[in-house]
Amino acid sequence: MMNDQPQYSEKSGFPAWIFWAIASIPLTIYLYERIAHPIDSEPFDWFGLVILGAVGLFIFAIKLIVTVNAEGITYKYPPFHNKPNLLRWENIETVELLKINPLKEFGGWGLRYGKLGTAYTTRGKYILHIKMRKGKPINVTILDYHTLLNIGESNQWPIVNRLTDNK
Repeated sequence: MMNDQPQYSEKSGFPAWIFWAIASIPLTIYLYERIAHPIDSEPFDWFGLVILGAVGLFIFAIKLIVTVNAEGITYKYPPFHNKPNLLRWENIETVELLKINPLKEFGGWGLRYGKLGTAYTTRGKYILHIKMRKGKPINVTILDYHTLLNIGESNQWPIVNRLTDNK
């Protein structure tokens, strides 16, 4: 791969509210126990706090890295997919930029499976819906779709903008 070729690249993570929602669970339980049962409450379960904290940090650390260039579309989703997966243009049937609701289309965020195929969803409402010549469709979240479309148009990448066709 040549480093001087035009490309689009971005890194995105889960919505911050998911991390804060997980982090608030032990705090809420702790405060409830202290206020509702100040004298006879058992000591707070620090082990549970550590587990929830570790889960929250794990979710916070997950990132989707997407690169689009003359070779094709590359995505990486550590820690689940540490090796970059290159989808070469010649193996791709169509690429559509769609507006989605991750909860409706895929049941949430993360590595998901839905009616549109396998999805790597993080924060954001836009995906590249990639139909392969062989195999199931793959979907990756895109945050800065304006830049992607501009670079794609100037480099004649076959990305179809379906945003106007969606709600």
